[in-house]
Amino acid sequence: MEGRTKCSFSQNRRLVAVMTVFVLVFCVGAAGYMLTDKKIQNAQETSSSGQRKVNPGCESMEENPLRLEEDPDITGAVEEYYQMLADHTSFVEGYEHLQVYTKLGKYEDTRIAFVSYGMKIKDIYTEVPGLVTLYLYRDESGAWKVEPEAESEELQKYIEIIALHEDVQSLLVQTQTAYQEAVQSDALLQEALTDLKNAYEDSTGS
Repeated sequence: MEGRTKCSFSQNRRLVAVMTVFVLVFCVGAAGYMLTDKKIQNAQETSSSGQRKVNPGCESMEENPLRLEEDPDITGAVEEYYQMLADHTSFVEGYEHLQVYTKLGKYEDTRIAFVSYGMKIKDIYTEVPGLVTLYLYRDESGAWKVEPEAESEELQKYIEIIALHEDVQSLLVQTQTAYQEAVQSDALLQEALTDLKNAYEDSTGS
């Protein structure tokens, strides 16, 4: 999305939110995972010695199960990220009922977060269930940061592996079902999503 464009920050974030909805509709199950912008970052992953420390067993579901995150520093970083998205997206009132599920990242002091939420579109009563994947890392000060922007093919491949774990797939199916039920229950929501889809397609020329 960034490469096409002279769009404003607000427009970019609007497209991110729209894509979140339509990736969920059309790609859950086919892709097996979702990323905000499908971009992650690895510049902060090195230890003081310059060597990355791999989390043992991180690619195994048994050794790296999906869990509901309870660390307030991690959940707070995710909440701050979604507040920023809502603040820069004109048609979204907010992201409610955030639940942050995590698995260990490939490297020490990193996490892969699968975040479920209800997106509240302005003037629409029914929330849109959604699920995205975020990459988190601990910076030099020890604070957790959400970094969905920079590309890393290596980490994308890692996320593809863990996203095929049965516990993640179960969460994806639950979210897809909730999305379908929400859309079927509210004709105004159906109309709003159609308008957003058309706006996105017009903006990308697809």
